[in-house]
Amino acid sequence: MQTRCHPWATAADENIALIRRGLDAFSRGDFDGGVEDLHPDVEWHLAFRLPDLPLDKTVYHGRDEVRGVWAAFRSAWDELTLTLEEVVDARDDVVVIRARFVGRGSGSGIEVDRTVFYVFEIAAGKLKRLRPFDTEAQALAAAAPEGAGR
Repeated sequence: MQTRCHPWATAADENIALIRRGLDAFSRGDFDGGVEDLHPDVEWHLAFRLPDLPLDKTVYHGRDEVRGVWAAFRSAWDELTLTLEEVVDARDDVVVIRARFVGRGSGSGIEVDRTVFYVFEIAAGKLKRLRPFDTEAQALAAAAPEGAGR
């Protein structure tokens, strides 16, 4: 499903639509549906540790590595949704959101309901970098423009 913005939409509006499509695709386990919105050199930082992934690796680069992360997440959970709850900040190239991660572990049945703040960096209409944070303050500090507050 393609979401299109109004012809007068801002770059921030288009980036938010891109993020919603990506979160929906992730929740469905539809990497092929979400890959078109990923920059070929995407940088994906993990929010959660998974036993199937190397313990010393927290950043994944490129669509192929991100596909592996998506597959590992999908196999670790019987149920998994990631929902955008609030857009905290949105500029032409950066969007900060509060998202809710809800899942039930496959095998264990352990349920998780966690709030995560994400900083999405967009380049040429594609997701270039994704970084998770535990707090809104951390995410906003990471998303601050270079030299802000100095």
